[in-house]
Amino acid sequence: MNLTLHLGRLRLVFDFWFFAVITCFALLNHQALLLYLALPVLIHEVGHLVVLAWLKIPVAEVYFGPASITIRTRSSHLSYPRELAVACAGVAANLLAAFFLWRMAFQSMRTMLMVASNLAVALFNLLPAGQLDGGQILRCLCDILFPPGVARNISRIISFALLTPLFALSVLLLLRGVANFTLLLCCVYLVVTVMFRD
Repeated sequence: MNLTLHLGRLRLVFDFWFFAVITCFALLNHQALLLYLALPVLIHEVGHLVVLAWLKIPVAEVYFGPASITIRTRSSHLSYPRELAVACAGVAANLLAAFFLWRMAFQSMRTMLMVASNLAVALFNLLPAGQLDGGQILRCLCDILFPPGVARNISRIISFALLTPLFALSVLLLLRGVANFTLLLCCVYLVVTVMFRD
């Protein structure tokens, strides 16, 4: 069950589970951290949309799923330089936002939390896994450097090699009594997206 809105030729599709996850997060969180996560995610996605518009690549749909936001273009295939530019745009937007907030704004706790949130969103999206920007960048670079079958295998090997220590850390934290289910769930999600990406 999806909610679909139309803005001209652009479709905004909101999955039921997107609202369920947002509602659970808001109900379980008493410190308004949802705002500090939502704004950097919005900045990130606007970064992608700005570069798509600058490259004159029409956007067909923005899909809000339970664990990700996906931008679908009307073009079936982008050249590697364009794909790299779009993939890097979200991270660049977060890094620029963090830099300007840090340099221009008052050094309050709220500002520093927003700086940290933008940096966290940028670093998370740089992980070379699945549909994250880092995964897209890695896949694109491997496709440029290697034949298709080899590129896919090298991309998966690098993704697993970098996700394995993160997964091990999440399990170790749980075994030591530090309940960090978010890190464990993120690791499981990223491993699944690597396994079923193609």
